[in-house]
Amino acid sequence: MGARPHACPLTVPCRLSRATAARPLTILRLVLALRAAKVLNCPSTAAFRRQGPIMRWFLIWLILWPGVATATDDGSLTRLLTREETQPWGGVGKINIGGSGFCTGALIAPNQVLTAAHCLFFPRTGKPVPPEDVHFLAGYRQGDFLAHRRVRRYAIHRDYRPGEVNREVLLRSDIAVLELEAPISANAVKVFERVVRPRKGDAVSLVSYARERAHAPSLQEPCHVLSLQGRVMLLSCDVNFGSSGAPVFVRSDARPKIAALISAMMVWQGRKVAVAIDLRAALDEVLQDLAVSDARSRTTRPGETLSLRERMGLATPNQRQTSRPPETE
Repeated sequence: MGARPHACPLTVPCRLSRATAARPLTILRLVLALRAAKVLNCPSTAAFRRQGPIMRWFLIWLILWPGVATATDDGSLTRLLTREETQPWGGVGKINIGGSGFCTGALIAPNQVLTAAHCLFFPRTGKPVPPEDVHFLAGYRQGDFLAHRRVRRYAIHRDYRPGEVNREVLLRSDIAVLELEAPISANAVKVFERVVRPRKGDAVSLVSYARERAHAPSLQEPCHVLSLQGRVMLLSCDVNFGSSGAPVFVRSDARPKIAALISAMMVWQGRKVAVAIDLRAALDEVLQDLAVSDARSRTTRPGETLSLRERMGLATPNQRQTSRPPETE
């Protein structure tokens, strides 16, 4: 999502109701709310001008969307500092990206990790991150972890393009799966299963890393689904840079199962909210593409000695003479 600013603004086409458009006071209220609205990494006035007419109407409609559930009983963030606290959520891990930043990911198979697609592109150039520079540390906390694997290859959703102008497409396709160089034993970490998406008002749980809590995962249980629009949901969960790719859990048969993943955050109706993606068929499409794609081999040269920071993905060999990046402080 300090970490590199991994975030995508939320724009999903919709229409403003005729009754709302007919009230002058409501229009004034909409304009004032729009001026106050801030989408992360996207100044509100410039972003508004760049959108087409349909998108502009939608942004106004979204800010004052009526009938949305409010969550007054959200749980606070709890840092998981001990091995016992981390163990039930051990399939959630920190994804270190070649010393340039980190995201959050979740183990969905012994050798597969779910995360956000935008985590795998350098934000300044839009170029993909080499698989060999991506590391997954399951249950990472304060330098310790339950398992560590480098990434052999990865697949992103076929519709995802970093420079995509259509924000709806960009957001709903922000899904990627990492294939690890070796499976993680079920004795060390258990994988998470999937579950159907929650309904508006339902309680969910979130485990994530973030800029101000980069060295231990935090659990928020519960937070709530504020609204649903297509495959996009707004949550009351507390997220920040580094939380991209974090799994959204629903309790099912006493065990948490993944219903969505975090893609972005935004200010909506005067409060910061998390933007999550409903997985459903999109994740299946990514898994199909991963099954048929060509693997990329690692580029570490035979006999090369890596430092501890390089082995954990906090730096790459060609960064040995550079200063420590702020994302890994």
